[in-house]
Amino acid sequence: MRIFFFLFGLLMSVCGVAQTLPIDLHVWQFSIDEEQARPLIVKFEKKHPYIKVHMQQLSWDFGNDKIITSLIAGNAPDVFEIGSTWGPHFSQSGVLKEITRETAPYRNQYLMWEPVMVQDKVYGFPWLVGTRFLFYNKTLFEKAGLDPSRPPRTWNELLGAAQKIKALSVDTYGYGISVAEEFSPWHTFIPYLWNSGGDVLSPDLKTVVLNSKPAHQTLSFYQRLKPYALLNRQEQIDQLFAAGKVGMMLSGAWNFKSIQKTNSSLDYGVSPVPTPQPSQPPISFGGGEMLVILNKTKHPKEAFEFVRFLTSYEIELGLSRTQRNVLPSLKAALKDPFFKEDSRMKGFAQQMLTAKAPPTHVGWIKMEKVLSSLIDRVMLQNEPIAKALEETSGQVSQILNQTQKRGAISDERLAVWILILLLILILSLWLFRGDRTARLGEISTWVLVLPWVGLFLVFSLYPLLYSLVISFSDYNVLTSRFSFSGLSNYILTLRDPEFLKALGHTLFFAVGTVPFTLGISIGLAVLIQRGVPWKSLFQAGFFLPVVTSIIVIATLFTFFYSENGFLNFILTAFGLPKPNPSWLINREWALLSIMAMAVWSSSGYYLILFLAALQSIPSSLYEASRLDGANHLQQFLKITLPQLKPMILFVVVINTINSLQVFPEIFTMTKGGPARSTTTIVYYLYEKGFSEFQMGTASAVAYLLALLMGVFAYFQMKVLREKS
Repeated sequence: MRIFFFLFGLLMSVCGVAQTLPIDLHVWQFSIDEEQARPLIVKFEKKHPYIKVHMQQLSWDFGNDKIITSLIAGNAPDVFEIGSTWGPHFSQSGVLKEITRETAPYRNQYLMWEPVMVQDKVYGFPWLVGTRFLFYNKTLFEKAGLDPSRPPRTWNELLGAAQKIKALSVDTYGYGISVAEEFSPWHTFIPYLWNSGGDVLSPDLKTVVLNSKPAHQTLSFYQRLKPYALLNRQEQIDQLFAAGKVGMMLSGAWNFKSIQKTNSSLDYGVSPVPTPQPSQPPISFGGGEMLVILNKTKHPKEAFEFVRFLTSYEIELGLSRTQRNVLPSLKAALKDPFFKEDSRMKGFAQQMLTAKAPPTHVGWIKMEKVLSSLIDRVMLQNEPIAKALEETSGQVSQILNQTQKRGAISDERLAVWILILLLILILSLWLFRGDRTARLGEISTWVLVLPWVGLFLVFSLYPLLYSLVISFSDYNVLTSRFSFSGLSNYILTLRDPEFLKALGHTLFFAVGTVPFTLGISIGLAVLIQRGVPWKSLFQAGFFLPVVTSIIVIATLFTFFYSENGFLNFILTAFGLPKPNPSWLINREWALLSIMAMAVWSSSGYYLILFLAALQSIPSSLYEASRLDGANHLQQFLKITLPQLKPMILFVVVINTINSLQVFPEIFTMTKGGPARSTTTIVYYLYEKGFSEFQMGTASAVAYLLALLMGVFAYFQMKVLREKS
């Protein structure tokens, strides 16, 4: 009996120790910086001393990619934040924990449940929300003879106000229309579509209703606004509104802080989205941040406890007060006196009450890009509305009819199969090569190269084989499961008009940049070799872009090409015409502008290579030619170029391969716009893999690109060698 009590006491002690061990809860979010997060974590851990919270802030540019990568790698956090437009795809993927029962008591107390609901099941908790509303410049209203205390409430009033403000000066715009982006154009267009009675999908999400009279009416209204509007990216519109150059715009509450920072003296107001008729309730786009729990978390109870902490009245209201660019999803918090004291926050909160989420279809991520492209086609390319609506409706219908496959095989099995095949291959090569004595003699050699072979197999050959298998399958990137589909990914890719356009843009980019880069780098190398003044300074200056990050260069050139950028300033100073809309918004000039930047940024690298090649040419060849009476041009054509042919071959092949893989410039400067006019193969691959979660298709595109580069390299080497 004593032994029994001793063992029982020992067991209770062990359980007690286990219960006191802290639980590590990992949280990823976008909305709170470290300074704001620290006191919240301390407060939560004080109430829950057995939970240790590790919170990390993600960037909006790459956060979604990091979440997807972590899900693939199997090290995703317990709790993470997703945007409302990502909600449908994540909710239907099987990676999120269902919290229908846990959220039942709170369902009527919060806004914006739709993005994380599938049928009647709940997979997330709404946290912070936002919407789009009208900003208007009161000073410009007064100058234009408008009443600054009465912003436009109808479409006709908005049109009339825009016309009067535009008449003030050439560089003043009545309204800002977002174009040439993936997200902002549809964000600011869909409120007008909804207010006119239109929509993209039917309420049951089974029918496309975009090609309708309300949609035609909305696009016609946009066209009527165009003569008085600035057509640009939302960021540029926001900046010019803050500078007092734009009279009105539909935008978000992030402008409250940016305007205070850049132009605190700006006198502006906010109001609901104008509607076709004055009696209509103003509907706007509603979005927000959703807190979700990983399905495989080891601590579901503690994870939900932390979610409830972040969505409490005190925390949500405190974040809204501090940040002033988000609203609490808790309805009771929206009634706090804070939202009555500040007129702008009051207008923000009032619009949120009549905002609604976009259709919660799993394919909405693809549909929103098609919608933005529709706006670009009508506003930038002047396509007939009827034609653009019909074609866009067809594209949306194709997305609607696509089915999401769960996959029948886990990629863990695939990994095992690939490793077994690699081992069999290595053993076979070793066993069937030479006699037994020779093989034993090679063991010492294999021992020496084994570290390199191991790294090569794990980090090079294995991913290559893995992606090759994935290219022949339907792969669910979130669940890491796949089912074989044969050649369908390759066939569908080659039939996809968007891929063919991306292929055309990529080939145009390569053909347009390689010859110019080659000619400029050879020309500069010859000039420097012949002893121009400040030779070292020229070399360093031309090589500087090579050692600078291409992202930094692309960002600088984005401002260089902007509406108020340096290039337009120079053209205006000399009385030369400038494109309208501006360079990167203009479908005809966008890709050419990026190509010009690429030539400038890469010429320095090839300049150094050609300088090295020039210095290896014997000077006796030039001395002998001078004795024969050859001039500089003859020396260049008969001596320099023939001697440079090996280096020319190398530069042409390498430059062509780099040009066919162009991506960071597109990602930073245009994101494939306007109207998909700068989408290249690698950017198309990125969209398929990380935006649309079609890793099978993305892998197929990668192998098609590799084949294309191989074909180009083969023919270039063959042609140049034959000429040699």
